[in-house]
Amino acid sequence: MGKERVLPEELRKMVTFSKRDFTEVMARRYGLTEPQSTYDLLKKIERGELIRIGWGQFAVSEGKRIYRHLYSDAVRQIVNELESHFSSLDFRIFELIQMNEFMNHQIAHNTIIVSVENDLIEYVFDMLWAAHPGKVMLKPAVSTYYRYIQDDIIVINRLPSETPKGFDEYWQSRLETILVDVLVDKFVSGIIPDNEKRAVTEGIYASYSIDEKTMLTYARRKGAVKKLQTALSIYRKAEES
Repeated sequence: MGKERVLPEELRKMVTFSKRDFTEVMARRYGLTEPQSTYDLLKKIERGELIRIGWGQFAVSEGKRIYRHLYSDAVRQIVNELESHFSSLDFRIFELIQMNEFMNHQIAHNTIIVSVENDLIEYVFDMLWAAHPGKVMLKPAVSTYYRYIQDDIIVINRLPSETPKGFDEYWQSRLETILVDVLVDKFVSGIIPDNEKRAVTEGIYASYSIDEKTMLTYARRKGAVKKLQTALSIYRKAEES
């Protein structure tokens, strides 16, 4: 589709703009067709130059970064085991120590949450239990989790359909899905202290580009859009006051 073009000043001056605005400006400035403009828009989002704001609106990212995490050796081992045993398994991994960047009180014992497509979740549990006996839980209640918690314990949950893939590896969790889970997921929200959720939300929004369309789509797949919107509005009101 050709090389990317410098974002025109006309778009930089807009607080937000639509895909149609972007297409029209890029056509005038560079003579791009609509498919060429769409390609350029997606590449700018991927690089973090632009971010989505709500539905169908975009803005310049103001220097915020795309989130990336250096996963632990324990996670890398699990990834190797899953990919060796299942040729086409779709899964995502989130390890709890990722939240230490944002929380006031650091997490001492890591938890590795493996989200797996529902049809294969029992098979994945059996395989990981054989490789890590006594360190794997299948969709546990929060009370059960705290009863048997240990370092690098593995929790297996269901992966919602169409969960976005990571930027570098498909199995890596996007920050948008992590924040949704921290705020509304029954299990993840239950093990993140309530008094830390504001710090996590504020820290994520302050430092990183967040695609709110991705957040809402993921929340919809979990049946939790209203719950997410309520949670975000509470933290935003607290920040404004």
